[in-house]
This record gives sequence, structure tokens and C-alpha cells, in this order.
Amino acid sequence: VTEVRVTPDGAMAVYGVRSIHTEPAATPKDDPVYSYRVNLWMIDLRDPAARPIQLTNGDEKDSDLQISPDGRELAFLRADSKKHSQLWIMPLTHPGEPRMITTLEYGAEDPRWRNDGKALLVSSPIPISKLPGKPTFDLERPARDWWDFDRPPIQDSEKESKTVTHGSPDGDLRSIRDWLEHNSAHDDPADINRIAFLGELSLEGELTIAELFRVDLGAEPTTTQLTSSFHDHNGAVFSHEGGRIVFASAPPSHLNPDRLEDKSAIWEMNADGSNEHPLLNDEKYAYREPQFTPDGKHLIVTGQQTDQPTYRQAMLAICDPDGSHLSWLTPDGDPAVQQPQPARDGHVYYTVEYQGGQPLRRVDLNTRKIEDVVNGPIGVSAFDAAAAKIVYAQISAENPNELYIAGGGRSSAQRLTEINAGWLEGKVLSLPEEHWITRPDGTRVEYWVMKPTNAQAGKRYPWVLDIHGGPAAMWGPGEFTMWHEFQIFCSFGYGVVYSNPRGSGGYGYAFQHANYKDWGDGPMGDVMAVVDDASANSPLIDKDRLFVTGGSYAGYLTAWIVGHTNRFKAAAALRGVYDLSTFFGEGNAYSLVPWEFGG
Repeated sequence: VTEVRVTPDGAMAVYGVRSIHTEPAATPKDDPVYSYRVNLWMIDLRDPAARPIQLTNGDEKDSDLQISPDGRELAFLRADSKKHSQLWIMPLTHPGEPRMITTLEYGAEDPRWRNDGKALLVSSPIPISKLPGKPTFDLERPARDWWDFDRPPIQDSEKESKTVTHGSPDGDLRSIRDWLEHNSAHDDPADINRIAFLGELSLEGELTIAELFRVDLGAEPTTTQLTSSFHDHNGAVFSHEGGRIVFASAPPSHLNPDRLEDKSAIWEMNADGSNEHPLLNDEKYAYREPQFTPDGKHLIVTGQQTDQPTYRQAMLAICDPDGSHLSWLTPDGDPAVQQPQPARDGHVYYTVEYQGGQPLRRVDLNTRKIEDVVNGPIGVSAFDAAAAKIVYAQISAENPNELYIAGGGRSSAQRLTEINAGWLEGKVLSLPEEHWITRPDGTRVEYWVMKPTNAQAGKRYPWVLDIHGGPAAMWGPGEFTMWHEFQIFCSFGYGVVYSNPRGSGGYGYAFQHANYKDWGDGPMGDVMAVVDDASANSPLIDKDRLFVTGGSYAGYLTAWIVGHTNRFKAAAALRGVYDLSTFFGEGNAYSLVPWEFGG
């Protein structure tokens, strides 16, 4: 389950299901072709016996579901023929096909309804060269200035103007720059001119700015661009009465946006796009995720101290709609707030990573009392609350993902779907066993042991120490990404031990900060102590057949471990970081070096 939305009256839930689709091999010599798709489903929450109904089909990736305020329509994103996401709308109360509403050149993102249901906000990532005027931030290219080449006309987006010359490598300085700029626009060669130039899979390309558009609905929907300023407009929402828009963006600065990834302020503007200015701006905190309470009387945001970007935990805050009287709703140092969502029942619901799980919590805006709504060794990966009902996607060791409902007069949670139940039939699962150890410095470390599938007493088995990356990631029974890999290891006859060494998320600020300037000795000591404790307490572990693996930061730690001990028969260091100087100069997460090593 990728996401879920409940109609305001609590009658229906709409959710996305991601699945793997298989195309048969083209010839006997070829492999099948696999791809992901996300289709939308709906279920009637009023009928306990109701079965889910599929709303969309085919090779689509539907996302960003938003139900209209009256509950009659669903807005979502789907790719167009050019693979750009566009805004689509379909009816929920009567049969009807989805219809594409926007045709933005660079696609639509982050849709949000206006309270009257007659319009939505969307953003679009526009390359800075396609915005009129000159950026307000530094170019950081010595002896160069913005657009000191023949810039194609802004209006001519589909094809280059014949009036623009492409220059020559044998001409004067201006001609050479025109020639280079023309070639780099066609990636021949690619022109790297920013600090954050590398993505997960390829070069990031030209810097884009998330600009805002208003989509007015009706018989002939229209799309109006509201902003063309050189700063992002993230998570934009209409105010309760619709006359203002608030959003998150970097604070006012002449620094290049790549230097401000740890900074964020809350901005506001008029609904027509005029008078953009900061509403909440404090150099000590990065404010994000603005949302108005349903009654419009308060603004909810998350805030994170900026002195230690990778260690400080996101907290939940409340203030008046004009940004005044801000106060914190969750404690400093607690695990970070995720997915905050104000509800009509006077609570803000949110999830946290906590000791290997991801519980759903809520805070009462009147009493400030915090309580768990869904907890245990499970994870809540998506949720929505309306009309005293909470619908959520649950991760567990027994089943990687299903949709559940709680509240609404139910004494216990009820499962609504069986998206993995059939796939699990006939499979034997290895379930994790929780353990804790205390290190010599007093640090408590949580770990889990998974036995080989069908392990027999009296036999010894090879064992894998599996380490997570991040380094601030968190593993546990309520974490989704490793579910399949752990079970595969166990089905191949290996046992698995995994843990959350110092530096992991899910245990608060102090534990996460415990790996500062220490990516090697401290975390290695923790995971090796876990192996020692597991080996001392499990007769199934063959101490002469131990293996170690991990990816990203855990590739670094795997390499560190085999450089400091000979206890493992083999190691697989995956997609790892092995030299911090190279990582700082070329890695896509280069900022971890100054943030976690202090320079």
C-alpha cells in the first residue's frame, strides 16, 4: 500500500497498491521484463463485509491522492505521454474515467485542494533557464555571469529559435560560450555547474525551481502560473478561507540553493501569487510541512534545529495563522516526527521511527497529551483519519503490507485487504526475535535474530551479519525495505542477525549523535558485540561460518570491519562509501561529511 485517503464523512477509503508486473520474454533467449505499477483501489468502510474495488488499471503509477473537500472527487498524479506527471481527476460517487486536467511542460507535483473544491494548487519543477529574469542567488562560476551567452527566448520552449546563433569553438569568447551552452543543453557534453550535481542514478542536470500553479476546475479547466521567483514553493496549501497560500522554502539568501539544503522557512503570499514573504524564519530552526488545522485557527509545522542537520530530530509545532505564538507539541530529543496530519477531531496524527517499529501517534491540541494509536513491533507506512476512523497500511514480520481500519466503534483493528495473503500461502517465514545488549559505555543496542528456515535443533548454520546504511536508518520488524532480503537469506539456509548500532534513527537524538566523528570503531563495536551475544545464546550459530554485508554507509562499515577483524569468512560491501575525500567531492550525499565529521 503506497498511500491511503479517507473521505471526510468516513464512508470510503481510496488507496494505492504497488505491484510488480511481468512481461513475457520476447524470445526464448531473453529474460522477462519486470516493472512496477501503482493502481488505485477503493473500499466501503461502512460495510464490514465490503470487498475492495479496483478504480484504475494498466501500466500506470498513480500517486499523490487527494480527495476533494466534499468527498465527491479524487485528484491524483499520473504520467502523460512524455512521462511527465500531470494532474488527473476522477469521480468517486458515480462511474467515470479519470481525465487529465493539466498539460504542464515540466509536469505537475504536490496537488492540494482549495476548501471550496473549485480549485487546486500544484507545483512544477521549472529549469532556471526557463524562468524570466536573473536568479537572485550566486552563480558561483568565476568570471561568469548569468546568461552571458545567447539565451533562447523563454516563450520558445519546444524548439530553438532560428534567430539564436549557436556560436563556434573558433570564435571570440562570447561565441565560444554560445557554442558550449548549446552543446551542454544537448548533453554533449554535460555541463556540470552546481555542487549537488549527482543523483542516485545519473547527473542531476540543471537546477529546477518548484513554481506554483492554480488549477481552476469547471467544464473547461484552466491552469494559471502564480509564481516565477527563484526559490522553491514546497508543500503549498491554501489558507482556510482561500485568500492566502503558505509554503516551505529556503530562507531569503544570496547563497546558491545547493548550499541551503539544511535550511527552510515557512513563507506566505496572496492567493494570486503576489507579496511573497517569510512567515516563520529562524536561523536556529528549519521549518517545513505547513498545514492549517481544519478549522483554520492554527498552523501546524515541523521544526528541526539547524546546528546538527543529520542528528537533530524533527519536532511538531503549532502557531497562529500569522506565525505568532509558536509552541512545541512534541518533546525535544524524541524520535523525529513524520507524516504529520491535522484531523477534525482536534488531534494531529503522526508517525515516528521507534525501536524497530513505526507507531502511529497523536497529540491533543487542547491538552497537549500524546498517545500511541497503533503500536507494537509493526510499522505504519501510510494512514488517514476521518470521522473517528483511522485507516492505515501496516508492515509486520508476518506480512509485508496490508490495509487496516481502527476506531469507528471497533474494539480492535480490522484488516481490510489481502494484497499479500495469497502470495504468502505455502511460504515458510522466519520471524525475528528481539534482544538488547548494554555496551561498556552504557549504550543500549537493540538487535534481532532470524533463524534459517526449517532450522533443526542440534545443527549449526552459517550466519549473516546484515548492517543498515544511512547511517541514521533504522531496521526492525516494522521496517519495510529489508523484509524480502532477510527472508531470502533464511530460505537459502542462512541465519540473520541485524541491529541498530549507535548512529541509527529511532532512539532519539543522543543515540543518533553517538556516531559523530566516528563511523568506524563505535558502530563496529556495537555490531560485533551483537554477534558475540547472539552466538553465546544460540546453539544454531556456526561461529566458523560468519558472513557480513551491508550497503551504502554499511558498505563503509563492512569494509571497516574486514580491515579490523578476521572473524568473517566473506564480506559483501555493497554500493558503499570507501573514501571520504572522494565521497565529499563526488557523492550524492556529500553533505554527510561536513555534518557528521565537523569539517
